[in-house]
Amino acid sequence: MAENRLSTRIGQQISLPGHFDVPVCLEHVRALGADGSAGYECRVRLPDGTLEETVISPAEAASLCGTDQEGPTAIKPVDAERLRLLIESARIRLAYAHDHQFAVSLSGIRTLPHQIEAVYQVMLPQPRLRFLLADDPGAGKTIMAGLLIKELKLRGAIERVLILCPAPLTIQWQDEMLQWFGESFDIISSAVDQQQFGNPWQRSSQVIASIDYAKQNDVRERVWQQRWDLVVIDEAHKCSAYTKSSSSSERSNEVVETKRYQLVKRLSEAVDNVLLITATPHHGNEDRFSHFLRLIDLDLFPEPHRFGKEAAEARREIFRLGKGSPWCLRRLKEDLKDLNGKRLFSNRLAKTVTFRLNSEEYALYKSVTDYINKFIPHQSGKRGSSAALTRTVLQRRLVSSTCAIHESLKRRLKKQQDLLD
Repeated sequence: MAENRLSTRIGQQISLPGHFDVPVCLEHVRALGADGSAGYECRVRLPDGTLEETVISPAEAASLCGTDQEGPTAIKPVDAERLRLLIESARIRLAYAHDHQFAVSLSGIRTLPHQIEAVYQVMLPQPRLRFLLADDPGAGKTIMAGLLIKELKLRGAIERVLILCPAPLTIQWQDEMLQWFGESFDIISSAVDQQQFGNPWQRSSQVIASIDYAKQNDVRERVWQQRWDLVVIDEAHKCSAYTKSSSSSERSNEVVETKRYQLVKRLSEAVDNVLLITATPHHGNEDRFSHFLRLIDLDLFPEPHRFGKEAAEARREIFRLGKGSPWCLRRLKEDLKDLNGKRLFSNRLAKTVTFRLNSEEYALYKSVTDYINKFIPHQSGKRGSSAALTRTVLQRRLVSSTCAIHESLKRRLKKQQDLLD
């Protein structure tokens, strides 16, 4: 009788494939129906000590009883090639524990000391990355971002990555990530978004997109809905906000945020790891810089229009940490050196050269200056920045060459004539 034979297995470890994925200890057996024709109810104890009940079929009961009668089964050797692949996969998966710069070894890039410092000494040790990488142009900030992404992926810390950058840089980011780090990214643009079925933001785990496309109202909602493990913002200084003073003393100052700022701010609130990249974090406007820093951490950097001097003092204390700051790193070209301690960039020497204008050059200079002052005067408000840019461009064209200013004025005259027509 099968029930009697099963009873001899009580207290022993048995395997019940399809019921439990680990060996269990049989505690009690009860036959269902006549002589167990409907199966057997078994109470078992799991390795963690909990009790579970399951019903096994007569065939499964016979198999258990047959295993008991036949004695131990012969051990079959595993396939040697599969075992090698298993060991190799475990070795690669845990390689970072033995080679702390494993991403460098895989990429084959000849990294520089300041790049190793930024990635392996400052960013990687942080359990939650909120960082502004603000090195001078030419420091290799894209390479540093790639090393960070590759290293975090090798360690199993991230899976879904979003890179937002200006539209002309999307292909460059995609090429460098694939060429140097073997990481394939999908570029999502308006054309790709419209042609594909479903949601490409959800389907792709590694995405590069133009920040000006992602900021659009109908696109950013889908970006915000996704779970991202790491967000990288290139040319992050273009995400700006400023405090607009209120005309009424009873109303508090209002913060005006661009769509780029709104996009990144919402992502920063939802994502654990955020990397902002820019070579020009500060443009001389303390208020805009204060709002920009809030993209790193909204709780750490206070609102400048509400806390004023306290907010400025908090920023100074945070950045007074220098290279030890866990939130920001900025190195100038003068600070960058190779492995031998030799500077990467030569000294930049500015020298003013004086010269005299002849009568014809002076007459041209005076005429163009009078034209600018008469027809493009200094203005305030929304048109102030446009007028200032036009004045600057014309003056730069004037000192460039007579041909340059001639072409600029000719094009300006044609546009005005077209408007009149």
